[in-house]
Amino acid sequence: MTPETPVRCDIVLVGGGHSHVAVLKQFGMRPEPGVRLTLIARDIDAPYSGMLPGLVAGHYTHADTHIDLQPLARFAGARLYHAAATGIDSAQRLVQVDGRPPVHFDLLSIDIGSTPVQTGIAGAAEHAMPVKPVNRFLERLQDKVPALLARTGSVRIVVVGAGAGGVELALCLHYLLTERRGLSPDRLQITVLTDRSQPLPGHSDGVRERLRSALAGRQIDLQTDTAIERFTPNEAVSGDGRRFEFDAAIFATHAAAPAWLRDTGFALDGDGFVAVSPTLQSTSHAGVFAAGDIAGYVDAPLPKSGVYAVRQGPVLADNLRRAVRRQALRPYRPQSRTLALISTGERNAIASYGLLALEGRWVWRLKDWIDRRWMQKYQVLPEMPTDDGPLDTDGHPVAMRCGGCGAKVASTVLRSVLERLRPLHGPDVLIGLDEPDDAAVVAVPAGQLLVQSVDQFRAFVNDPYLFGRIAANHALGDIYAMGAAPQSAQALVTLPYASEDKLEDDLYQLLSGALSVFAEAGVALTGGHTGEGAELTLGFAVNGLAGEDAILRKGGMRPGDALVLTKPVGTGALFAADMQGKADGSDVDAALASMQLSNGPAVDILRRHGVRAATDITGFGLAGHLIEMLRASGCGADLDGDAVPDLSGAVELIAAGRVSSLQSSNEAFAQAVESIDLTVPRHRLLFDPQTAGGLLAAVPGDEAEACVAALRANGYEATTLIGHVSDGAAGRIRLAPADQRP
Repeated sequence: MTPETPVRCDIVLVGGGHSHVAVLKQFGMRPEPGVRLTLIARDIDAPYSGMLPGLVAGHYTHADTHIDLQPLARFAGARLYHAAATGIDSAQRLVQVDGRPPVHFDLLSIDIGSTPVQTGIAGAAEHAMPVKPVNRFLERLQDKVPALLARTGSVRIVVVGAGAGGVELALCLHYLLTERRGLSPDRLQITVLTDRSQPLPGHSDGVRERLRSALAGRQIDLQTDTAIERFTPNEAVSGDGRRFEFDAAIFATHAAAPAWLRDTGFALDGDGFVAVSPTLQSTSHAGVFAAGDIAGYVDAPLPKSGVYAVRQGPVLADNLRRAVRRQALRPYRPQSRTLALISTGERNAIASYGLLALEGRWVWRLKDWIDRRWMQKYQVLPEMPTDDGPLDTDGHPVAMRCGGCGAKVASTVLRSVLERLRPLHGPDVLIGLDEPDDAAVVAVPAGQLLVQSVDQFRAFVNDPYLFGRIAANHALGDIYAMGAAPQSAQALVTLPYASEDKLEDDLYQLLSGALSVFAEAGVALTGGHTGEGAELTLGFAVNGLAGEDAILRKGGMRPGDALVLTKPVGTGALFAADMQGKADGSDVDAALASMQLSNGPAVDILRRHGVRAATDITGFGLAGHLIEMLRASGCGADLDGDAVPDLSGAVELIAAGRVSSLQSSNEAFAQAVESIDLTVPRHRLLFDPQTAGGLLAAVPGDEAEACVAALRANGYEATTLIGHVSDGAAGRIRLAPADQRP
């Protein structure tokens, strides 16, 4: 076995801002031995602020204007935690994360952007839409536009803030609603409000004059020296008592920092942003960096503009690498002037550079070229880099790691993790993790049968907490499919080579995820085995209990029974593509959510509708597991391949040849499927191997409709009737749409 470079330094990136995407790209192009990157991001796709006005106006699609962090993180070899950071414990070097355990760091970088100032304005949070976070604004705007267009009278929009962002949004909204969505300009009233005497602070008089002209051309009212004091559900009220009625209000004022930064202990500037030196390092904490809007550049305060975040990215990446190597950091030197290209709604823009002001369609084309070129750097990634061999951070070969029992994780690590986790003991566990004995002892209550299963596989996601949840859910699937109640589990863990503190953190994250699933199911973790290896693997030996008459088998199907599938299929193709950096992040995210949906409650619903046989869909794919059931039952089946629910993106990936390594083996089952055509992607989907897949159950035909409705109403929204059991040859499937079945 070839040893891997042990992890010695954890760099945690909080936020998927413009600077951090540059860090990911550079570390992907040139990995740093012994360094592990972790990205904690609230949104799986990072918006590019420079293209937001064009997106609002309808010139761009969502895909044009967002960077998919999933393939970018995969390219960088980074762990991606799709969650929001809620705080930082600087003393313990922990990032607090919503809904999961804290994440340890050796070096930390923050690039989470900013939010418009709403402090002190009553009702702003309830009645106005802040433009940041951008993705939340876009979601709310998408929901709001149909309601605005459905109004019979005037449509009134108030934009608070007359910086470049606020003015651009007003112009682009006017263009969207009138030019693209057909609203009569006579019915649209947009008012831009600012507490300043002039719009566009920081720009020349020539630029302001051109933008005033653009606003007037679309009959957008600009009100200066108007400080909004409060919002009601349909009015913005100024300090001098003026009222501005609205059907939609947008908040685009100057930037503010999240309140939780005040509790970090970091030095902050006067506006609450992380105070950084010219090296982008915190002025109070040497191992902490910040970039983009969230950074308060103390030497010369900078405008909150994406232009600076883009330029800071390469410097930040270099300084994180230098900090690992204990080398001198290099300063970021902001440009004295920046070129601002301001959209005016239609494909026209104004260029602002110092005292220079230019306008025209050619300016918009220039802006479009610059923006698309920058986006392409992170949307079109090179092929995955290869590893040149195992070296430590000083460039020396890594010592060979032990094998056999010498590869076990140290007892000190195990004790520490178990003390932090305190897993459920369970009333049937007589000897468990809290005892020093060599094995667990679990009682089997009288009249109950012991149901056992084991599953283990290598990590296919780079988030150990999430992997722990999915592996536990997958392992419990066999117990649920047999109609049993899970009782206890033992873990089988292989952790990638790392220093002892890293091993402890990895094991804690992994088991925390698993225990969050086991706790919901009432399962006690009674022991297991941990070792070191080249890659992360996790499995569980699980026990369940069931009365003899409660056991569900694969046999027992009868002709006329309905075939009900509780989850969509496609995880094999999606994660094969994801490992190559070719899967869409939102599709991967949806698949992960499906894989975390427990099969436990579904069994109870199936029982109420007379279930005769069941299995969980895993490695052999839907067709393989159905054939097993049919052989055990001595029946055939009519299957509607078009009705089989699929995860978003799976069919397209199969069509592109992005399939699991198990796909070809599974397709050997095709000889038992009539009318199958393996050149058709939806037909190949039937053989896609699943992880933590749904249940396939046979229920009486007259119960099918009610059963499907009950499952959908209880969270299994993809549940579908996919076919019927027939009296055909045992183990044979006739693939045909519902209207072509006999």
